[in-house]
Amino acid sequence: MIKIIRISLIIVLFVTINTPTSAANLAFANLDNILQKSNLGIKTLNKLQERKKLEEKEVNDRENDIKILEEEIRNKQNIISNDEFKVEVTKLQKNIEDFKLYKKKVSNEYKKYKNDEIINFFDQINPLIQQYLSENSIDILFNNKNIIIGKDTLDITDKIINIINKNIK
Repeated sequence: MIKIIRISLIIVLFVTINTPTSAANLAFANLDNILQKSNLGIKTLNKLQERKKLEEKEVNDRENDIKILEEEIRNKQNIISNDEFKVEVTKLQKNIEDFKLYKKKVSNEYKKYKNDEIINFFDQINPLIQQYLSENSIDILFNNKNIIIGKDTLDITDKIINIINKNIK
């Protein structure tokens, strides 16, 4: 019986001695703020904004062309024969369907472009963040969207923005 107690005591000692007692160094950052406030992020967002405006203008121009065509058909309705009117309406319907496909295509292309640009942004800043984490012995960096409550001292958003602005022009 004493032998079993001694063996149990030795096992408990080994388990408690080998258990790590220090917690990992943690930090969090607001990735949205990094994108919106860093110089590189501002360039990226401006680039996206310009492309979106250009694509919206093209879509609006096509939509206006269709509205003009529709108005012309309405004006011709009493002047042309029913057969000609049906042909014109069929053309208009085809133009409307083409426009819907075009609008969907433009939207999907913009979403893909936006995702690629944001991924490119984070690919560019990732080495800087990795270096900062390494230099400051931070084991894990969380996005603040996943944090409910945390000490303000663990928020390194502003530090990362400064590093990005200093290192990427």
